[in-house]
Amino acid sequence: MSFYASMAVTATRLLTKYGQTITFRTKTTFDPVTGVESGSSTDSTTIGLFQRIPDRLIDGTRILSSDKLIVIDSSYTPDLSQKVIIDSDEYSIEEINEVNPAGTSIVYFVRLRK
Repeated sequence: MSFYASMAVTATRLLTKYGQTITFRTKTTFDPVTGVESGSSTDSTTIGLFQRIPDRLIDGTRILSSDKLIVIDSSYTPDLSQKVIIDSDEYSIEEINEVNPAGTSIVYFVRLRK
């Protein structure tokens, strides 16, 4: 097992131990022009952990103080068109950053907005 694959396994183990269930909802039909979602939806779950957004990054325009940041393991690849359901609250995905050294996906940082 390579060093980065070992890091991915460790990340998954720690997120499983300290995280919570995160649900990603995908609508079957999305019109990007109108922004309207229709049809049925498909839910997928993974384990994630809330992380605090540092104050120095909150600019009030691109990143708001009400935004949330979650870290999820590499077993699930998020998409900007999805919604995230956490404790029955629905969030839009604003930004996705993947930690992927040498082509090995380790974790995703996903910024959410209500």
